[in-house]
Amino acid sequence: MKRLLIILLTLMLLTAVAYTWLVYRYKPVYSGEILVKNLENSAEVFFDDFGIPHIYAESAEDAYLTLGYVHAQDRLFQMDLLRRVGSGRLAEILGEDLLETDRLFRTLGIGRHADWSTRTLQEDGSSEWKSAAEAYLNGVNHFIEEGKLPPEYTLLGINPEPFTINDMHNIVGYMAFTFAMGLKTDPLVTKIQRELGPDYAKHLSIHTLPEHHVVPNHHPERDKNSRIIGKTLSERLEGLPVALLQGSNGWVIGPEKTASGSVLFCNDTHIGFSQPSVWYEAHLEYPGYSYYGYHLGGFPFGLVGHSRDHSIGLTMFENDDHDFYEERRNPENPQSTLYGNGSLPIIVHVDTIQVKNSDPDIWATEVSAHGPLINKVVPEINEITHLPVASWWVYLQEPTRALEALWKLNHSGNIHDAEEAVRLIHAPGLNIMYGDKTGNIAWWAAAKLPIRPEGVHSKMFIDGSNPANEPIGWIPFEENPMSINPPSGFIASANNQPDTLPNGIFYPGYYYPGERYRRIAKAIQSGTGWDAEKIKALQLETINDQLPENAQILLGCIDKGAHPDFQPILDALTNWTGSHAIGETAPTLYYKWLYHTLHGMMADELGEEWFQKYLNTFLYIRSTHSLLRAASSPWWNNIHTETKENRDDIVKRSLETALQELTDQWGKDSRQWQWGKATYLEHPHALGAKKPLDKIFNVKAGPVPANEESINKLSFLINKEGRYAVKAGPALRNILDFAHVENAEGILPTGQSGNLFSPFYRDQAKHYTQGRYRPQLMNKAAIERSTERVLRFVKK
Repeated sequence: MKRLLIILLTLMLLTAVAYTWLVYRYKPVYSGEILVKNLENSAEVFFDDFGIPHIYAESAEDAYLTLGYVHAQDRLFQMDLLRRVGSGRLAEILGEDLLETDRLFRTLGIGRHADWSTRTLQEDGSSEWKSAAEAYLNGVNHFIEEGKLPPEYTLLGINPEPFTINDMHNIVGYMAFTFAMGLKTDPLVTKIQRELGPDYAKHLSIHTLPEHHVVPNHHPERDKNSRIIGKTLSERLEGLPVALLQGSNGWVIGPEKTASGSVLFCNDTHIGFSQPSVWYEAHLEYPGYSYYGYHLGGFPFGLVGHSRDHSIGLTMFENDDHDFYEERRNPENPQSTLYGNGSLPIIVHVDTIQVKNSDPDIWATEVSAHGPLINKVVPEINEITHLPVASWWVYLQEPTRALEALWKLNHSGNIHDAEEAVRLIHAPGLNIMYGDKTGNIAWWAAAKLPIRPEGVHSKMFIDGSNPANEPIGWIPFEENPMSINPPSGFIASANNQPDTLPNGIFYPGYYYPGERYRRIAKAIQSGTGWDAEKIKALQLETINDQLPENAQILLGCIDKGAHPDFQPILDALTNWTGSHAIGETAPTLYYKWLYHTLHGMMADELGEEWFQKYLNTFLYIRSTHSLLRAASSPWWNNIHTETKENRDDIVKRSLETALQELTDQWGKDSRQWQWGKATYLEHPHALGAKKPLDKIFNVKAGPVPANEESINKLSFLINKEGRYAVKAGPALRNILDFAHVENAEGILPTGQSGNLFSPFYRDQAKHYTQGRYRPQLMNKAAIERSTERVLRFVKK
């Protein structure tokens, strides 16, 4: 017994020693002194109780150098992955499993576009924003050279390369790709139209339906230089009672509707969950500049954030900026495509993809006049057409100016500066939300919108041999969707369709139907006196009032009393308000029943693989209501049976299947089928795909009120299994009242740091799932009082 005790004590001591060594080896440094050779003057970083760096410097270059260092200290591995995915270099560090992903991105040409953007930037000469970006890179690279690299590099047996401007452009390219929905949607639409015909297609919401909700435009008056003509500060103050931001939600409430008499700004960007989460918060102060921003890994300027005078936020515009052209090879010269009465050459790019622990992969990409041919990397295209298909993408049509645009948005002094910055964004399509201290509120759709010829269906494959199918120009920026100081007193965007443009165009896209927008707009229109606490309740709402209408359609197809053993949950569904609280039972039945209904409708025509693809597109969310109510739709008939099924047949059979599966899953008492049992949220780390590393790096958050298109969107994929992993949701929550800028609040899904040994790795996860917020400190005295973690950067 004594010997066993000694062995146990020895093991405990060795474990403690090993853990202490690991912490010393890998934990980020949050206090002390860092010597930096490229620094002009000393700078200080105060890390608050949640690890947010508050940077005080004497110049922009010193501030951004310091930001680069602390950003890399907390997020280097994430930054490394972001630059590698767009340029097709993941297999180089993660092995052969990522080779197909690399081939896809090499084919799309994001890396080639990044090279073009970098060359263009270098030709532009010096500028404030370029100097700041280069200073940020100096900070990142100083950490790589002298800081404590995170444990992922040890586990993978690699060392990070220095960061460059080109890496920033690759990161922007990847971000643009993640927002381009055409690659997932257009092949499916083309397949349905060609193989099933218009009777099937017309029951899908390929285009926005009249029942969907649009964002109103309010185009401002402009002077002869196209500048906004708006009220002055004094004119705005006269009528006020007091002195004077992936899917995503963003709304800005004007002074006349707020309790404080100042603009109230709210943003929550919907992005896929991961560990670390996508956004990195940082507060920068130097002479003439004060800004609290949310930064993308490897990017120096905030995409979301606020100064003491203005705020910016974003949602996805979801415009259609990705077309696919069917090309016809010239039979006399296969390295060219037929075009009108002649032909155009195909250019071949040959890449060498390095693969860890394997031979390099030599990959050739053919590029037609319309773009790269993608059949090899999107194999389902070959089920639709035998012709090569080219990807035409707005993002690739000109160099990105994202660095310049974001610098100018961060440093905007007024609404005119902000609009000039927005003009520089050509892709991806973004809804830029704006509010300021003087009472202005604004929304711009930031994108270059191609004008397509009449008759070109942008969601179907286009004949690339016909010159008449080419885009014929761009819509002028002044005619883009926008709303500047509208009479309603508020602006909201939830990835839904913008209203008709001044030129009469109802611009096509992959917009959501607008349930989130409807709830937001209805609430704000209902009254005044809005403040941060009221906004929190709205931002955290998990009600979708469209879904009970769908449920009533399903319930109307079954015989009342046909399932007496399950009357409690059928009653719950009958009386459902659309709430997704974890104690509800109605959602558990609704989504299971809906899945089997849609499967019974569509899987016979589409096949299992394409049906699953359908559930992954915007068509699923936008079309469900119209599909369920269309009793005469050909989708209801099973093409593999001799009898002709109708809606009631499919819905009744689907309910029986759903009830049996739920009984097998959760027991006979349907009152115990709580929604919280069926949902879960786990934030996956890149290395968590390999067991047992998931137990170490992933962050579990437990049951959450997962939902479909509620304001607090926590999205999942409906499935046969009836267990719903939440894949995406608000990657930040942000609330700011311009009457109390220093009292702004926000939250991240897991934590500020991506370093496993940091105390800020998962410290916000419980706050997030419980709907709590934390302060976004900007008052230096309060910051100094709240922390002893001070890291000083000193010139070497």
